[in-house]
Amino acid sequence: MKSRFIYVITLLVFLAALSGISTSKEKKVINPKSYFPIDNGRTLVFESSFGESTTKYLRDGEFTICLSEANKFKYKQTLIIKEDGAYVTELYQYFKIFLFIKKESTLTFENPLLRFPLPLVPGKEWKWEGEQYSDGDTSRVKVTGKVICQEFVMTKAGRIEAIKLESLVEDSDNVKNRVTEWYAEGIGLIKAKIVIEGGGVMGFLRDLLGYGTIEFELKEIRS
Repeated sequence: MKSRFIYVITLLVFLAALSGISTSKEKKVINPKSYFPIDNGRTLVFESSFGESTTKYLRDGEFTICLSEANKFKYKQTLIIKEDGAYVTELYQYFKIFLFIKKESTLTFENPLLRFPLPLVPGKEWKWEGEQYSDGDTSRVKVTGKVICQEFVMTKAGRIEAIKLESLVEDSDNVKNRVTEWYAEGIGLIKAKIVIEGGGVMGFLRDLLGYGTIEFELKEIRS
């Protein structure tokens, strides 16, 4: 009888522990800024369609800067990270095609563009629509996206757990890009694939260089 009593107590303690673990997971709060870890001294090194490129996350007052660079391109996102999402206020992109051919543009928005909602939960969908301004021109932009799943991704930097996102970016100038991305907490973007189906700067690259698909894959993290 005594041994049965001890067994019951042990079982109850074990179940209580399981319950505590489950509750802990349910209540886990993800820092919304962990997908853009600023000022940590890290540089992400990617193997990309443009050769080796680097990405850094920096602070500029209330803004988070995502700066990606390679020998032939520079891409800068100015973001505001809020509890409910990551918003883009400005995009700068520069491409050097050949020795004397360069393409450069700065995009701003009527209202900050919703890059993706937070927290990132599989199954969550989002939409954003608004005006985009570039070099005195205005176009209408529509973004639709979905959080696909949490999964382990093989990269040249190793096997990393990340959240997978898919989005479609369209505008009234016949620009259409299909974007698949993987973000890891505490690291940021680790992998991306962009399929170009329209005009604009990316369409120019596709037509001139045959870049129908642009890819980035993390290969190293430098401190």
